[in-house]
Amino acid sequence: MKIALLISQLIVATPIPGQIDSVCRGYCSALTVQGGIVRFVDQEPGTRKWTIGHYLGADQRLVPAMEAPVRHLRSKRGWRIVASAFLNHDECTAQLRLHFLAPDGMQRTTEDVSSVLEQVQIGNLFGGSDEIFAITTNELHVYNNETEIWFLPERGEPKRLLRILGVYATFTRIAAGKIPGVTVARQTYDGVHSDTKGTVQEFYTWDAETKSLILGVK
Repeated sequence: MKIALLISQLIVATPIPGQIDSVCRGYCSALTVQGGIVRFVDQEPGTRKWTIGHYLGADQRLVPAMEAPVRHLRSKRGWRIVASAFLNHDECTAQLRLHFLAPDGMQRTTEDVSSVLEQVQIGNLFGGSDEIFAITTNELHVYNNETEIWFLPERGEPKRLLRILGVYATFTRIAAGKIPGVTVARQTYDGVHSDTKGTVQEFYTWDAETKSLILGVK
């Protein structure tokens, strides 16, 4: 028992180079910043790591000290979305945290998503004056993509319009003969049965009056 405790203490006390946060449970996992690159390092078994993104040092003041900013987007109206990597101590893995900063500079909300950023957009994606933020992330596995789409208002709290397993494909802007909305490739895999793997194309119509997305053509 004493030997096991001593080994555990040695493991906890051994820092991983460049770490800004770590968790140790028999082995250590860490979020690191080295040479301007943010990585997750996992020491079970052996050492594996993956790159999360380029470190945005100028944005460190916008997020907690144990997070590492890797992406900064700004809308024409002044909304800023800062994506920072953080270490999920419960899951012993890395994730991204989205910080929604309103035009007045105040943080309105945060949202935790997977660590691998696949694609992201911000702007008048449906046409008109409504500002929309869309992001797809995953966890380094096939059929593990997740998409979130948010409405960014002139005032008040941002509103999540859609969260779905899959990838957003194309946005359609309002125009003569066109219905504003977004096409999503929704993943059908149930996580267990291989015969459920696949995608289904779905269209969500943008309702500018209720500021919502509705499945199908309205």
